[in-house]
Amino acid sequence: MKKLPMKIKIALLFTLLMTVVISAAFFILLYVGRQMVVSATQNDLIEIVTESRTDIEYEYGVLDFDDDLKYYENGVSLSVYNEAGQLIYGRQPEGLTPSDSPLFHAEMRVIGESPQSYYVYDMNYRQDGYGALWVRGVLPTESADTAFAALMRLVVVILPILVVIGAFGSYFVAVGALKPVKRIAQTAETITAGGDLSKKIGMDNGRDEIYSLAAAFDRMLERLQDAFDRERRFTSDASHELRTPVSVIISQCECAVSSANSSEEFQSAIEIVLEQARQMSTLISCLLSFARADKGGADFHKETVDLSRLARSTAEQAAEIAADKEINVETDIEDGLTVSGDETLLIKMMWNLLENSVKYGRRGGNVHFTLRNENETIIGEIKDDGMGMAAENLEKIWERFYRVDESRSEIGFGLGLPMVRYIAETHGGNVSVKSVSDFGSVFTFKLPKTTESFISHSSWAGRIKL
Repeated sequence: MKKLPMKIKIALLFTLLMTVVISAAFFILLYVGRQMVVSATQNDLIEIVTESRTDIEYEYGVLDFDDDLKYYENGVSLSVYNEAGQLIYGRQPEGLTPSDSPLFHAEMRVIGESPQSYYVYDMNYRQDGYGALWVRGVLPTESADTAFAALMRLVVVILPILVVIGAFGSYFVAVGALKPVKRIAQTAETITAGGDLSKKIGMDNGRDEIYSLAAAFDRMLERLQDAFDRERRFTSDASHELRTPVSVIISQCECAVSSANSSEEFQSAIEIVLEQARQMSTLISCLLSFARADKGGADFHKETVDLSRLARSTAEQAAEIAADKEINVETDIEDGLTVSGDETLLIKMMWNLLENSVKYGRRGGNVHFTLRNENETIIGEIKDDGMGMAAENLEKIWERFYRVDESRSEIGFGLGLPMVRYIAETHGGNVSVKSVSDFGSVFTFKLPKTTESFISHSSWAGRIKL
């Protein structure tokens, strides 16, 4: 049974169930039918005996039996007896005379044993001018058995036909119902063989469980495709970012070993190597942080943090690097805004947003940082009037290593904004962006406000550049 195809199993089980149901229905039908046949046969016997009275008259001292009174009608044998039980009219089967079986008024009886058994019905009434008369009707029970046998033969013929029709019908229904499952299996096999996750089942919209399964399968394939694409892009970008400093380090070392003629040249080569090594260390640290975050193992020290204080400190640090581009950093920060979270991560989130606005800001422009409470939610906005971004890039900037324009990107790896989103979501919030090319950008983060009175006073760990 386990080796049979699912459609065969469904067809067999459905056929078995249908056979049981139909058999039970026919059993009930036969039982009720037999009762109805017996009842109808007995009623016919009673009706014939009762109507026979109208065909008997007493005239001129003689009993007169009308020609309509037949001693044998529709299988019923009729006989008339006087009060003493003497036969006056008709005849009875052997063993059914009053001497063998007494007369009982209006009582239906079965006398004899199958197959020589009879329904017997006696009726006593007074004939005007004559006195008491008995009319006895006798009908073989095989009359009812014959009708029941006909019904039985009909059932025996119809039952197998219905079972066969049901079996074929259930098979075709199972084939149709499982066709989407077969399509899902074929799609999975195709993907397994070719590794192409872009293939979809592509079934029409339906409301049953199979269509829901197919739709869920397609959504899963889309997520897997996106995940693999991100993984490949992540690996490619990480390799590229690591290859550049490694190449610089190797070339500088080779140059220092082969052609450096003074301590100044050695010093310059070592400084370049050191700078590249620091970039590699920062990148590796970032990759490690993301790896831990993806596994759910990132360090997260939850405490009540004065976000207003951290925002002002971070803005002051950002103002120092903004001065080199003559960018003015303005703040509008509401006092006493607290959140429950990791202080270092929150500093990193705000720093990355501020540094990004300064990096891509317009020389001589402005960066405006606001922080306010709105319906128990802390809302932070960092607005600049820099180069902005096109609409098609607004979702991509949250991807790791993505940079809008490689040619104009300063030092950085394209990991800052993905880290910002991770930190905001880790703290139960979110981050979004609105931007127009050549008109600037507005980054907005939202965090749930806490009302706890304990405020952490740990020192700021310093900015972490991504």
